[in-house]
Amino acid sequence: MTKSFCGYSQPVTGQPISRVRPCVCSRGWRTRLARWREYQEQAAALFRELGFDVHTDLRVTGARGSHDVDVYASFERAGLAVNWIIECKRWKRPVDKSHVLTLRSIVEDVGADRGILLSESGVQSGAVAVTDKSNVHVTSIINLKAIAADEIVLEQVRALPRRVALAHARYWALPKSHREEYGLRPEGAAGGYSGAVVLMQIKDVLFSVLAEQYPPRGDMLPTLGIYSPEEALSWVYPRLVDLEQKLEAAERGLSN
Repeated sequence: MTKSFCGYSQPVTGQPISRVRPCVCSRGWRTRLARWREYQEQAAALFRELGFDVHTDLRVTGARGSHDVDVYASFERAGLAVNWIIECKRWKRPVDKSHVLTLRSIVEDVGADRGILLSESGVQSGAVAVTDKSNVHVTSIINLKAIAADEIVLEQVRALPRRVALAHARYWALPKSHREEYGLRPEGAAGGYSGAVVLMQIKDVLFSVLAEQYPPRGDMLPTLGIYSPEEALSWVYPRLVDLEQKLEAAERGLSN
């Protein structure tokens, strides 16, 4: 017999014992592992969307020893690092309290700020009970996405000011004549596309959304029917991408 992931493979009927086929259990194990990896990456992607710095399969060291965690998510608040440990349980059966207690122990040992156990198959009542008055929470990716949907959109809005600031710097770094040549500003007093106006309008929309002011207001803004962060992103993205493409073309022309 030859050893497989789950024990011993069986010889093919009528064949020498040295010629064996992989055991069905090992193939099933690899399939389950691939599905679990996909689930782990979905969890990691969700926390990245929320603005976390994310690592998967990370070994963290605590006071009592080292622990392998599925997803380690961190962010900075008021100059302090905030660290969360996320365990991914892609099982057919509900999670029991022993797994919650294990996660709680790891969180305490490494000094993490929060532990999250993700399970799409639910949890036993005892598992929920042991999370009471603790910093460990049990939920699912589906529930977390629903709760975090608005926060994900706001995180996308928060990420845009830096991108707009870079476009602003690139625009004003180009000579006036070059901006006119590449259609980034109208020539003389003539009307037409103006990258400077587009930048001001985008900034006005983003700042209004971050201040929860609807509809957005600004000296250069027309009346816009924007009443949510999603609508603001739909308005900002195509204008910002178009401006960035124009800037790229002008920069290429300047370097030739």
